[in-house]
Amino acid sequence: MQIFALVASAALTLAALLVLVPAVRRMLRVVRMGGPASPGRTDEPVARTVTMLKETVLHTRMLQWTWVGVMHWFVFAAFLFLSTAVAGAYVQLFDPTWAWPIVGHWYLFEWFSEFIGALSTVGIVWLIAYRQKHHPRREGRKSRFYGSTFWQAYFVEYLALLEGAAILFIRGAEYHLVDQDHATRAHFPLSSWIGEALYPVGQGANENLVYFIAFFKIALAMVWLIVIGRNLTMGIAWHRFTAWFNIWFKREASGRTALGAVKPLAVEGRAITLDDIDDLDEDVSLGVGKIEDFSWKGLLDFTTCTECGRCQSQCPAWNTQKPLSPKLLMKGLREHTYLKAAGLAGHTDRALIGKGAADQGAYNPEGGEYVVDADVLWSCTTCGACVEQCPVDIEHVDHIIDMRRYQVLIESDFPAELNQVFKGLENRGNPWNMAASARMDWAKGLPFEVKEVGKDLESLESVDWLFWVGCAGAYEDRAKKTTRAVAELLHMAGVSFGVLGNRETCTGDSARRSGNEFVYQALAQENVETFKEFKVKQVVATCAHCFNTLKNEYKSFGIELEVVHHTQLLNRLVREGRLKPVAPEPGTTTRSITYHDPCYLGRHNQVYSPPRELLSALPGASYVEMERNSERSFCCGAGGARMWMEESLGERINMNRSTEAVGTGADQIVVGCPFCQVMLSDGVTALQAKDEAREEVEVLDVAQMLLASVKGGETTTKPDTTPTTPTPPAPPATAPAEPTASSAAGPSLFDQPETQPATPATSLFAQPDTEPAASLFDQPDTEPAKPAASLFDQPKTQPAAPAASLFAQPDTEPAKPAASLFAQPETQPAKPAPSLFAPPDTDPAPATRSLFDVPETEPKVEPETEPEQPEVPEKPKGLFDL
Repeated sequence: MQIFALVASAALTLAALLVLVPAVRRMLRVVRMGGPASPGRTDEPVARTVTMLKETVLHTRMLQWTWVGVMHWFVFAAFLFLSTAVAGAYVQLFDPTWAWPIVGHWYLFEWFSEFIGALSTVGIVWLIAYRQKHHPRREGRKSRFYGSTFWQAYFVEYLALLEGAAILFIRGAEYHLVDQDHATRAHFPLSSWIGEALYPVGQGANENLVYFIAFFKIALAMVWLIVIGRNLTMGIAWHRFTAWFNIWFKREASGRTALGAVKPLAVEGRAITLDDIDDLDEDVSLGVGKIEDFSWKGLLDFTTCTECGRCQSQCPAWNTQKPLSPKLLMKGLREHTYLKAAGLAGHTDRALIGKGAADQGAYNPEGGEYVVDADVLWSCTTCGACVEQCPVDIEHVDHIIDMRRYQVLIESDFPAELNQVFKGLENRGNPWNMAASARMDWAKGLPFEVKEVGKDLESLESVDWLFWVGCAGAYEDRAKKTTRAVAELLHMAGVSFGVLGNRETCTGDSARRSGNEFVYQALAQENVETFKEFKVKQVVATCAHCFNTLKNEYKSFGIELEVVHHTQLLNRLVREGRLKPVAPEPGTTTRSITYHDPCYLGRHNQVYSPPRELLSALPGASYVEMERNSERSFCCGAGGARMWMEESLGERINMNRSTEAVGTGADQIVVGCPFCQVMLSDGVTALQAKDEAREEVEVLDVAQMLLASVKGGETTTKPDTTPTTPTPPAPPATAPAEPTASSAAGPSLFDQPETQPATPATSLFAQPDTEPAASLFDQPDTEPAKPAASLFDQPKTQPAAPAASLFAQPDTEPAKPAASLFAQPETQPAKPAPSLFAPPDTDPAPATRSLFDVPETEPKVEPETEPEQPEVPEKPKGLFDL
């Protein structure tokens, strides 16, 4: 038996080396196909090593799924130990009684050997059962294993089962071989029972058993290495080796996930700015247009993907029947990478992004001309759930944004709805394409003066905070209520603040996350110059997207800011006693509330507690948590510039989340971001129209809830005693005037009465006028405009000359060709597309019955229309001209 074991083990070992060594070299060559990584991945080596050990040895990220993480740790620990056990097996082929020097008969070492073998066996059996319980044949697309390569999973699982059990069986034979001093149950607490039950007592027989089991352990290990060496895309096996490196080289040396700031646009590892455009070669690739454009870290990401499906299970796009699965995206890119590196026909010239038929497949379709369908790329909301859940630190969002950059900056191929968003951002500094002169309309009627830089303040040094209003907070009606509520609360608390007024422009979040890096940089540079001019140091923002951009991304432009979200600052003021919520009147009914975590506040910036602490401080309100909350919160669907795009595939993400929120039975759904408020408000309204939600359910910002409570305990309502058409309550003492008319919507502390009832708007953002506008964002002029060619076009009385804009779009008969990267000429005007935010076709419903609408004494003023842009002489075509 000994000779057979020696010969067979030597043969298998040689075969494994002949397969594995070339395989590792091929893998390294593939990873090196990628360009330099940006930012650098080797800074702070000590911190990186600590992070790697925490995430591997302590399983900190795996334990986000507690029992799966625990069982996986048992298997992981056994795998590490088996590496030493296999090495010892080679020696046991010559000496069956051999033990490791020094520690070989140490009690703790022997106990660990036996219990890790047993726990590994239990753990892998549990994981096998878990995979079968959640198999796609049972759960379909809902299974996180949907699309995984099952034969590879089964191979790994059953081999791990045999390896773990082999530890106990070989020690059972050793129990009969060692000297009497060590042949006790104290040294063999588990395997001694196996030895007595299964093995004979004779010396020779047990020696042969040791030879066989030692060979068996070696054979298992060598078969493992041969199989994975022949399958370089077998991530479920290779991650045991590559995960250590992938975690060590993660983007942030601090150990945080690759969320918050977006990875900078880079060429050859060097970050590119607007100042570098003229120096770039004509054939330079901005973003990722082919597999070689990914950095080596990106290719290592693809190689390391274990196909565990945690990312897929949390992805809002996948959970609403869209083609994007972060797991399948990584898997598809990995397969294409290795097949292209091998020179396989059909992959060498295949486009990275393309558009196929509905039944063609989204990833590497048979005979397809592309690797990933464009619908996959544009379905992403950049919510970060995939990055948050990945146990091996794959940077999915960075890769998606890099591919979007190429589509926008090089191919000029992006969803048509983004045309007007880009125009509005470049020409007017906001995605709504509204006049800058309307940025302060939200402050009209407040009982105190809002100090504006350049008018009331020379710099921000004389106040505590810059209140960053944001585009939504300035232009969107629901967000204006949040802006007013925050301003009132800060005033009540004695916190001095100023605003930038029309000097404020968009932070550029939507531009950057839709791939339009240079528009983002132009907006960011403008804001940073303003910050420096007025000595801005501390900023409070109500928009989670603005908060994230100002906090994490503007530092690359040479400015350091202390940026807080309004929920953080308001929570601090309540804890300090500067704001005091008022208990409701006796006899009132407690109203229940639930909170939706904005992705860019929660996952991207780990702000989970302040909003909940603030809500818990409201007297007379009971709190109920949604099933998907905190790190596993479900996206509203607005991130990644999806706010501005139609959602034509699958279920609407906002409807999915709104249904969950309504299902809690809460009376108020509370948010901390204006984008979330828009999406969930529309979702709840749609559910109410279908009688699937109670009419009294409303979506409010945390600040609105707090203001109502501070002013008089309006978080509760009296049961069954409210008259059908009640008289509005008296305004607070600080209000400038008392409302003059009541609304059919019922009593509201913050209603905004107007001198004349406005005609129901045809869209979320339509401004009521004497005649309805023809488009979602149209600005009506003195003469009726013809139907615009786009959902977001703004008709004018006469055609304007082509604007000198990077994003100018030629009309059907342009006077001159527009020097625009993004111009997409059309043969004939398109009818206005149905809007995500358009109200139902039914008759207009009465105003929402909300306790939290803010009263104004002056009617809403329409934003002024800025003069047309003067014609600029055509410039010679450059790198980015079409």
